[in-house]
Amino acid sequence: MSTCCMLFVKNPEPGKVKTRLQSGCSPEAAAELYRAFILDCAATLVESTAQRKVVAYAPADAGTAIGALLAGMGDFELVPQPELDLGGRMAQMAEWSFAAGAERTAIIGSDSPSLPAGQIDAALEMLVEREVVIGPSTDGGYYLIGLRAGECGDLFTGVEWSTGRVLEQTLARVGTRRLGLLTPWYDVDTPPEAGFLKIHLEGLQQAGSGVGKHSLEVLRRMDLPAPS
Repeated sequence: MSTCCMLFVKNPEPGKVKTRLQSGCSPEAAAELYRAFILDCAATLVESTAQRKVVAYAPADAGTAIGALLAGMGDFELVPQPELDLGGRMAQMAEWSFAAGAERTAIIGSDSPSLPAGQIDAALEMLVEREVVIGPSTDGGYYLIGLRAGECGDLFTGVEWSTGRVLEQTLARVGTRRLGLLTPWYDVDTPPEAGFLKIHLEGLQQAGSGVGKHSLEVLRRMDLPAPS
């Protein structure tokens, strides 16, 4: 069965990404950190077992910039996201992957640079038996959603995106589909969350892991609050 993993990214322009981080840093610093997030998430995608590795970017004219950022990292397919709300973008990109031959597709965001590739692999493996797989995020959303071909349905409709109800409402949309659930992970949107990420990545490096190395390099130069 053909497998695909899609990484959703935004062009890391100052003032347009990681705006909630800007309560503790400049727009330029937030964009620099987000660039590092993209690199680390792309490295995770490379390490995954997904047969097709897709970077879905926004806005639609950001292909050259994203391609330059990821140059030499891996054999990615770069595809523009449609200009819809988040649910519409995920639904259309999932259907695009199925039309291109994928039978199991996982979608991840770029807010979890410490995420291990094993979470992607676990999702794709669960999709052999399950129709939908969700990786819950500690902020009430999810860091990964996986689907088998033909299972989009209304999964992405009627969801209050960017709120703490995303996971709850998505689980309600799953209905009678067979669900697989991954272990929870965390997104990084605020200065205290970035403070926790730094501590976590320092620990991972101390333990011999290279996960999140680009983000850690930037975080070490930032004045971050303690986790809360």
